[in-house]
Amino acid sequence: MKRLARTLLWKWRRRHAAERVRLQRAILGGCDMVGIDVGAAEGLQPHWWAFEGIVEMYLFEPHDESANKLRALYATSPYEHMFHVMPMGLGAATAERDFYLLNAPTGSSLYPIDASSEFAGPDNRYVHPVRATKVQVRKLSEVLDEQRLPRVDIAKLDVQGAELEILLGLDEERLASLVLVEAEVNISGGITRTTSPYVGVPTWADLDRFFLSHGMRLLDLSVSRSHRAKGGDSDWYQREIFRTYTNSPGVSAAAWEADVVYIRDYRSLIAGRNADALRRLVIALCAYRFFSEAIFAIEQAEHSGLFAAEEARRVRQAIGDWHRLTAHRPWHGRGRFWRIWRAALGRLGVAQYRRWKQYMWFDYPNG
Repeated sequence: MKRLARTLLWKWRRRHAAERVRLQRAILGGCDMVGIDVGAAEGLQPHWWAFEGIVEMYLFEPHDESANKLRALYATSPYEHMFHVMPMGLGAATAERDFYLLNAPTGSSLYPIDASSEFAGPDNRYVHPVRATKVQVRKLSEVLDEQRLPRVDIAKLDVQGAELEILLGLDEERLASLVLVEAEVNISGGITRTTSPYVGVPTWADLDRFFLSHGMRLLDLSVSRSHRAKGGDSDWYQREIFRTYTNSPGVSAAAWEADVVYIRDYRSLIAGRNADALRRLVIALCAYRFFSEAIFAIEQAEHSGLFAAEEARRVRQAIGDWHRLTAHRPWHGRGRFWRIWRAALGRLGVAQYRRWKQYMWFDYPNG
């Protein structure tokens, strides 16, 4: 039954894929796109399926078993040929590195655990036992050279602190080609310092400086929160002290990590007369449902003379059609009936938000 439910959900989410790809091709006007997903163990996150069929996707996963699962997953796509599973780890340079395997595999990292961290005590079952092993990591630019990829347009990185050093493994030319990057960063200690249990990981300020120095700016962020754990059990205080269900909104959870999204400044693309990169930026913005930002960028490109009026009109039309196809719902309307409908849902506690990170009807405290 669960397998059937997953199959039906999969088909439902992808029911508009062919028409979406047609609209995306109209926006790109003959351009191609290349994306990388680093730390892709569970497959593309739901909002990145909006790139299926239009972006040549390279998915980096060093664990053989997880890599094989990815191959099986993408074999079911009608665009299977556009998914390339890369069974390797990445770092700032090609070298043999220590790799720290946590009790929960999703927390494993190139960075060691800080034994003094309040979040990694010896009784923490998520962390311990920790096992160190050796892994070979590659510099990203070298891998892309081997694949004959002169450019990367979009990237998503979720690698427990190694996000910045992986980006440092890109050469300047490829860094300049990026139009969107989503990266995970620990924010539990603040912007300029971190209380991450991993030793030596960069702060959000470090990541922000890097992006700003390469002509990118913050678009959005989604905060992940964590309840104070006892012995690695994040439900203990809720269950044993407050007698609430897991993630009850009556017990607040503290900010822990953020998925931050940076984009290329559209003004630099217009000033550089780079119409192809602007088209790729529009695709990235729309995949994250920033449709109005995409329309605005095209308007500015038309005003500058980068896009002819008729071409700008066609791209705006495709953006609008993409929104109507995948994001617009009747209850999003402005009429009185739908205002009453939304108010009723709100009183019942039913969320209806569908921004880029609210793709799975998240319970508190995330989303």
